[in-house]
Amino acid sequence: MFGFGKKKQNNSNVSNDSMAMEKSRVSLEKLEKSKVSLDKHLVNLKKEKNVDLTNLICRVIVIMDRSGSMNGRFRNGIVQNTFTRVFPLALKFDDDGQMEVIVFDEDSQQISNMTMENFDTYVEKEVYEKGYGPRGNGTNYAPAIRQAIACCDTDSRYPLFVIFITDGGCWDVDDSDDAFRESSKHNMFIQCVGIGNEDFSYLRKIDDLDGRKVDNTAFLEIEGLSHLSDDELYAKLLEQYPQWLQARHLI
Repeated sequence: MFGFGKKKQNNSNVSNDSMAMEKSRVSLEKLEKSKVSLDKHLVNLKKEKNVDLTNLICRVIVIMDRSGSMNGRFRNGIVQNTFTRVFPLALKFDDDGQMEVIVFDEDSQQISNMTMENFDTYVEKEVYEKGYGPRGNGTNYAPAIRQAIACCDTDSRYPLFVIFITDGGCWDVDDSDDAFRESSKHNMFIQCVGIGNEDFSYLRKIDDLDGRKVDNTAFLEIEGLSHLSDDELYAKLLEQYPQWLQARHLI
């Protein structure tokens, strides 16, 4: 006589689910710590420099280089970690708590927003699974800058805080100059971040680019965001943004 019992559960599935849950828990804990660090930095800004960003509303957009040279950084988790560490800026400042994302190589593409529902698996689910991973192409800045300008034109209620991340120079210098000049006519500030030990001579000169309505850019060069504590990261990313907000009479 044969009996019918419960089907034996696949131990590997249980293990994978447990690992995924643990990874998600750790990611959430790190995110919460980063949010606390950002809040502390904003309090210190108000005390030490009389700059009050606590009630600021702005759209946060990350423009991420996905050219072929970025492949290793996408694969080893550096890009995911970078997205996660700047995400608290959107949670704090953006009216809907979402971070807009543009990826670029020779061209650019706006992809899914980062939200509380997808932040810990963003690169895997929203980048790779949807076909937006690194490609073996060159690097043009102008398409990505113009895509951010288009975002500003579409909804101009709030200023844009754009974090532009790349690991090298661009091929389209003249076109990029024109795009940065055009961006200065809009309510958008661009914090450029150069990661790695590459030649960032172009981004260094942007602060002195002529023909702009206002100085709406800053440049930060670092080996990698993992080399900075949360306190250091937010201090550097927000170092020049308040000056631009004041110049535009937005705070």
